[in-house]
Amino acid sequence: MTTSMLQTARLGRRDGRPCLVLHDRYGSLDDARRLGIALAPEGAHVLAIQAPRLQTVGGVGKIQGYYWYVGPRDRAELTSLGDSLFHLEQLLLDATGTGGRATLIGQGEGGTMALLTAMTWPEKVEQVMAVDAALPLNFARIPIDWPLLGGLRVTLAGADPSQHTAALLAERGADVSLVERPAALPQLA
Repeated sequence: MTTSMLQTARLGRRDGRPCLVLHDRYGSLDDARRLGIALAPEGAHVLAIQAPRLQTVGGVGKIQGYYWYVGPRDRAELTSLGDSLFHLEQLLLDATGTGGRATLIGQGEGGTMALLTAMTWPEKVEQVMAVDAALPLNFARIPIDWPLLGGLRVTLAGADPSQHTAALLAERGADVSLVERPAALPQLA
C-alpha cells in the first residue's frame, strides 16, 4: 500500500530491494513493467509506475498514453514537475521505509523524473539508470535546494544530451557512467 495516487504494479521478490521504474512519455504501466523486467537488478522488488497525465488523440478520447510532464527541455514547467515529484516522493518513502534505499530506472521523460527524484532525495536512492534522458536546460533556475549527491551512482544510457546531464550531475557529486543504450529497448520517437 502506498500514499501516492499514482497507479503502480509490483513485480519480483517482495523482500527484494526496491526498484522504482518510470516509463517514457506516452508510455503506460505495461511499458514500465517491461522496462523493469529488462533493467532491474536481479532479485529486486520492482514497482512499475504509470505517469499521472493522460494524453488523448484529438477530441475522440482515444488514449495515446500517459506522460510525465517536465515541459520543454529549455525550461521545465515547475507546477507539473512539482506534482510529479510529490507523488514520486511518496512512493520512494513508502518503498524504502526507514533507512532503506531504492534503485530508480526511467526512460525518456521517465528517466528525467528518476534523475530529479534522486537529486531531491539522494539519501533514499542507491543508484539511478536513466535511458535517453536529460536534465532540463534551465536546471539551475529550478527553485529547489538540491543537496549534494555524495557519490550517488548514476548510469546514463544513450547519446546526447547525456554529456550535459553528466556534467550537471558530476558537479553535484554523483558518480556518473555513460554507457551504450541497452539494445533490448525500443528507440524513442
